[in-house]
Amino acid sequence: MPEEKEDKGFKVIDRRGQEPPSPPSPEKTSSGATAGQGPPLPGEVPPTDGNQPPPLGVKEGKGREEARSSALGGPRFLDLVQSLQVGAMAGLGMLQGPDGKRPPADLPAAKDAIDLLGILQEKTKGNLTKEEEEVLREGLYHLRMGYMAMINAPPAGRKKEGDPR
Repeated sequence: MPEEKEDKGFKVIDRRGQEPPSPPSPEKTSSGATAGQGPPLPGEVPPTDGNQPPPLGVKEGKGREEARSSALGGPRFLDLVQSLQVGAMAGLGMLQGPDGKRPPADLPAAKDAIDLLGILQEKTKGNLTKEEEEVLREGLYHLRMGYMAMINAPPAGRKKEGDPR
């Protein structure tokens, strides 16, 4: 007699708008460590007892909350800067496409992205970390130099005036 196979599909439960379940309360072991917990996950800020300094790169107060949110995959300031930089690089024709060819330059789009980075630099002056300030400054410098090189380059197929070739 043939056996009937049950459909072992999956079940979808919509939990949008519901409170997440609270984690079980940790139990202390005889050594004082919390049972069931290993080392902190990457980017997770371990609790301190007040006598220990915070982990490297984590500041007290507001900075600790920012560190937690970025560890959860939230966007950071450098993500915005790098997104605009890649857009400018694409507009300058500096990026290769999947086929290995470079797309044609779109100088107005590149100029817009560079101008936005300049506005961002001006409006955030004094409010950035050293790393953020350096990435913004250096990237903006190189993009501006690339833009100027594209503007001053002779059009393809034409010789520059005074060029004997």
